[in-house]
Amino acid sequence: MSDRDPLHRSIPPNAAPEFYYPGLSPQLLARVKQLWSAQALDFDRHWHHAIRELSSFCAVPRVDIAATSAEVDLVFLFDQCLIWTRALHSAARLGLDHTVEGLTADQWHGLAALSARLTEQLSALRLLALNDLPMPAMQIARSISEDVDMALVLLMRPKLARRFAECRDVEEASDFWRRHIAGGRAYRTISETLYSVGVDHSADTDYAKWRKQVLTILGAAVHSNALSVDVPERRVGAVLLNDDSLHFATFRLHELCAYSLLVKPDLPEVLQGAVASAAGKPGTSGQLAELAGPLSSILISQIASLATPASPVEPHRTAAHV
Repeated sequence: MSDRDPLHRSIPPNAAPEFYYPGLSPQLLARVKQLWSAQALDFDRHWHHAIRELSSFCAVPRVDIAATSAEVDLVFLFDQCLIWTRALHSAARLGLDHTVEGLTADQWHGLAALSARLTEQLSALRLLALNDLPMPAMQIARSISEDVDMALVLLMRPKLARRFAECRDVEEASDFWRRHIAGGRAYRTISETLYSVGVDHSADTDYAKWRKQVLTILGAAVHSNALSVDVPERRVGAVLLNDDSLHFATFRLHELCAYSLLVKPDLPEVLQGAVASAAGKPGTSGQLAELAGPLSSILISQIASLATPASPVEPHRTAAHV
């Protein structure tokens, strides 16, 4: 067998999730399954439904000489976010279709639309990252970050959610984006709201400077690939050619879960209410929607597990643990 077996054709379709993440940290796997069990959720079943059954699914490449488990751990944590985004969309659709209280109809509409787009973007990012296409992956990661900001803004500003819902064509949607989201406008709104509850993300903080730097790097991917005629070469022992995009996207989804607890109404509680309100009604399915509320707290508990992206100059770095 070669060092890299990207499709793992030998793995049975019903195999446990860990078989698709060769080299995964046993401690991280155990902790994640413990978090799911504490919420009375079947991790294996939901993973197969939300991740394994994706039309774009591919297993993590097998690298027998990987220095640490950090890169595989990162994909595993990223996939948790993808499960949550799919669950969020299912719950938001229930909230919209059944006029569930807690959020306005416009907020449900915006959340459903953005979670659908995030699901597609995360699926695409996963496929690109695992198939060594870092430049387009970076472009998608930047778009994911903008959609996370927009989702938070719609939760914080119901009137803005109404303006978004009133967009009827591409021109109106583009105008909304330029006025309220692009150029850091959404981030400024979020920073102001978080500051009111004691979280300082103003422009002069280390976090704001780091975020700006990362977004600048991701944004540069739109043009930087034209500056070189050479295809990037994989480093020895690497699972991913570039894990920065996966790391930043995972971090932003973790932030969305965490910050949604700091605004009113409490998003996980509202999502659970949507599932409860739609229970038993014709045409509803809670298989994924029921995960949205409890999985929010699970993702927040995984924030400490998100290691710094692997670096070729730090082969001794230990794997991520919870």
